[in-house]
Amino acid sequence: MDIIVGSTAKIDDIEMAKVAEDSGISHLGIGQGPLITSDPFQYMALATQVTTELKIGPYVMDPVTRIAPSIANSLATLEELAPNRIFCGMGTANNAMHSMGRKSASPKELAEAMGIIKAMVHGERAMHDWRGEERAVELLAVGDGTLRVAEHMPMYVAAGGPKGLRNAARYADALIYCVGPNPNMIAMVRKELDRLVEEEGRSPGSVKLIGLTWFYESQPGETWEDALSKGFGTTAPMGSTITDMGFLKLHREEIGVDIVDKSINAAMALMGAPEEVGATDHLDQWKNYAKGYDPRHSKLMSKELLDFWCLYGSRSEIRDNAQLMMDSGLDGLSFFLYNPTETHRDIANIGRALLS
Repeated sequence: MDIIVGSTAKIDDIEMAKVAEDSGISHLGIGQGPLITSDPFQYMALATQVTTELKIGPYVMDPVTRIAPSIANSLATLEELAPNRIFCGMGTANNAMHSMGRKSASPKELAEAMGIIKAMVHGERAMHDWRGEERAVELLAVGDGTLRVAEHMPMYVAAGGPKGLRNAARYADALIYCVGPNPNMIAMVRKELDRLVEEEGRSPGSVKLIGLTWFYESQPGETWEDALSKGFGTTAPMGSTITDMGFLKLHREEIGVDIVDKSINAAMALMGAPEEVGATDHLDQWKNYAKGYDPRHSKLMSKELLDFWCLYGSRSEIRDNAQLMMDSGLDGLSFFLYNPTETHRDIANIGRALLS
């Protein structure tokens, strides 16, 4: 099984990439946020040098913190370092932009950027509209050791709303969608993605559905509270809801009114006014994002939320629920690790639970 493990860029832990490869993980995705992580492309360049087979890519990049031709250049640079091992994950910059007190990118901005990046990394020319002017762009320094175009660079879209799903159906090789072990939710997303793929005139099954969830292997006697404090932390289920907000609102009755409302309430506290989580401003509000447990969020958490959004428990429970997720319509699994001090532990446990 292909498994994508994601984590934020932390430049003093390049060894994490080697741990992922040694654990049998197929893909390592590196997240980014200008104020809260190391630079992802610098991390990925170093990661290519300590691995030989691991596929590596941004997880996810966005069209507003870097313009599309710049992203294409960075990807082509990585392709020169690790031919046929680079993928591109794109999204709308929820944490990257909100941590700066700004709005995330629109689905239209994401779609336009993806079209340009996809063309450029495959050696094609594209038209780039920037600052009100449209100009042709193409990677020119190819074949001399500077940049390399790809025969095929997989494109993944992290999306949650109806417009995001449409972008995936039009441009992507896979849709990365936040889900937990809930068959009803997975089946609904699968049905909608397949419908949109057909509308876009692409062949059935040409866009894979990858379930993104949050992982913790519990030890005997541990509770759901331990999964939060020792594992994925409080921002994991909140982050799921931010991504899936549009879909959750649209299908509130079908998914379940109670779980949707609880999820949205938690997410809106993270995205809303800083004082809702006891923060002084947006910088204080986001300073602990993707750093494990944040006690300011504990009042918003519940076992019900974790059971809906996360894959946790004993090794046998994790295996059973992972199989349930796959049987419900997923083509693959992905885990984003929100506890940077325990990534080696969690990656090794993912490998042992699902790949051995």
